[in-house]
Amino acid sequence: MTIFIVLSLSFQCWLDIVSYASSIEVYTGWRFEKHRATPKRQLTPFIHEIMKKSKIDSRVLALSWIESRIRPKIHRGDRGKACGIFQIHARYSYPYLRRKQGFNGWVENEQTKRINSECYKLESIRYSIDTMERLLNKMDDRELHPCHHNSGFRGRCNTWYKQRLDYWMAYFTFANFICSEDVTEVIRRRIYEP
Repeated sequence: MTIFIVLSLSFQCWLDIVSYASSIEVYTGWRFEKHRATPKRQLTPFIHEIMKKSKIDSRVLALSWIESRIRPKIHRGDRGKACGIFQIHARYSYPYLRRKQGFNGWVENEQTKRINSECYKLESIRYSIDTMERLLNKMDDRELHPCHHNSGFRGRCNTWYKQRLDYWMAYFTFANFICSEDVTEVIRRRIYEP
């Protein structure tokens, strides 16, 4: 019973933190404005999926903020080419991460159906997180900063994009400590034990 209470406290902690982050917009010059948060019913499956991992990756949460302000149900961006909460380009993610031959023999203009199918899959939270984690692993292999999600592996990171990403990675790293099971267990003891 205790573990369920601790896990529910941890989940609620993450839900509150991510909901708050989704309501904040950061403008040039580090001006912060509060807007409407993503509805918690939309965030719940996202948080559940993220919490399935043994350690929550702050980069995944930070990239979801940068790309969509943590909105799982977001319209396709970049003229319909960027899909899902991380606004991943299906025309790159499918051949690069899912196709055995990679880009070998890949002719984008002939693969419209495959690209549309990949984009549809990227709008699923589980698939999108899995794809983002694969991309981050590739970046780690090349010792690249996560800002290369925006610029490509060979491109140069936009300074403002990188600064905001670093800010949100620090925010979610701190949240990882605050919402950890150890901290929530201490809270549970103070609440439920005299």
